[in-house]
Amino acid sequence: MHVRLAVPKDADRLLELMKGLARYENYIDQFAVTKESILEHGFGDGRLFTAFVAEHDNDLVGMAVTYPIHWTYTLRPKLVLKELFVVEAARSMGVGKALMASVTSHARSIGASEVIWTVMTGNAAAEKFYRGLGGSPDVKWNNWTLILDE
Repeated sequence: MHVRLAVPKDADRLLELMKGLARYENYIDQFAVTKESILEHGFGDGRLFTAFVAEHDNDLVGMAVTYPIHWTYTLRPKLVLKELFVVEAARSMGVGKALMASVTSHARSIGASEVIWTVMTGNAAAEKFYRGLGGSPDVKWNNWTLILDE
């Protein structure tokens, strides 16, 4: 198994991994990402996100999707881990750890002060995983949402 930056030819499988996360987190009915949107926003000069993929036996078995918050109070960027997903068959193989190692390496390469992410309420396995990597919940802030009508 090895981790690398995603390339445009990964778009179909990356979409399937994103759908897998959407099913797991129960928002598949609202999932609007397409192969075309991945190609448009994930690659090229004006990309909005960076994706890392984990390969095992010629298949992509995991992904990490990140984007930077370029300007923060520290005058350094923060890297947001938006999505981390490993297919069930590849869990406990070190895929998540390898993906996170690539994410933190990327964060350091852009001069980020920290990597931040959210964990779905009740996902004890994810909390245990992130704590094992040295992560901790942010006790100062909690997430809020304002839903905008279309």
